[in-house]
Amino acid sequence: MGIIDSFRKKKEASQEEEHTTPPPKGHALAEILNDKTNSHLFGTLLDNDGQESLGKRVATGNLEEDDIELLEEYRKKYSEKVIESETIEKLLTEENVIEIARSQPDFAKIINILGPQKAIRAIRSQLREMCFTDGERFSRIAEPIVEYDSYKNGEYKKTNDKVEKFCKDNNISIKGYLEALDIEDPKEKEEALKKLAGEKQEGWKVWNAITLKTARNLKGLQSAEAEMELSIAELDKYKEAVGDMLYTSVSGNKDMRDAFARELLSESAPAVEPKSGFEGGKKEALGAFDENQFNKDWTEYKKKMNYDGSDDDEKDNLKDLFIDDQKKAYRTKNKGHEGFWTSIFGALFEGKIDDKKDTLK
Repeated sequence: MGIIDSFRKKKEASQEEEHTTPPPKGHALAEILNDKTNSHLFGTLLDNDGQESLGKRVATGNLEEDDIELLEEYRKKYSEKVIESETIEKLLTEENVIEIARSQPDFAKIINILGPQKAIRAIRSQLREMCFTDGERFSRIAEPIVEYDSYKNGEYKKTNDKVEKFCKDNNISIKGYLEALDIEDPKEKEEALKKLAGEKQEGWKVWNAITLKTARNLKGLQSAEAEMELSIAELDKYKEAVGDMLYTSVSGNKDMRDAFARELLSESAPAVEPKSGFEGGKKEALGAFDENQFNKDWTEYKKKMNYDGSDDDEKDNLKDLFIDDQKKAYRTKNKGHEGFWTSIFGALFEGKIDDKKDTLK
């Protein structure tokens, strides 16, 4: 590599955070469309904005001049939503949900019934879906989770670090301090703290005499206990708020309850009700048409309805009725398949059946 390329690479590395090309793994549109869940979520974005026409052009491969810009716009929206959801999902760790459950009895019921891992899986999956379908409700759930994490890693951690520094600076054993704080009897606790406050200092030991330094240390230990108590009480409030929101979200929302039930009934149950993605919708629609079966059905239908003995108007009407029956049969066969791409490819399939009317003889 020449000096100019080395210089260029160095400049690019310093600006790495500004680069969005290539996108993160899994965020290229080709990757999104190739994944069942992700393509369903991408389709949800198009559906929310009434972009059925764009969806059809993608499905048929007939892109227009401005579609590249439009698809990149929606790819970015998709990426932003995924990152937003992942940020919250990552905060729902097993350690966190157990702590939250211990502070909120109702949410504890969910953890006790499913276990932490299954509960997390069910909640995470629905949060991802909700981020795309109901941003306001997602924000209501996310807000107390973010506030809890912010406090835990902010003021709560500052208190922890402050107390640890005080102990370290004054050669006070943290293990001994915690053991002293566990003592229930107030007089015994004070004696244990006094002993800690007067422990070995810079190579010499204070025995029973309460020196100025010992008194200062004792006061510092007592103040630290009070500060920790306040921090724990405040953290409990945040945990309770998260637990309230998560319990309400599971018990008061059908999709959440369904995810809960699926996790409850089977170890391998999907956390989200399966919806057809891009490839699934394409396979369902394009794989559904069997021309030989179509022609066979038409032959039987003609015989049953006395097509050959009908006049031209009646024949045209019978063709319409047959086409309608074929579309109804397709809808019945694919009943239960949901999602934007199922709708798009279903419409294309039915259009293909409509086109067959002119071939009926």
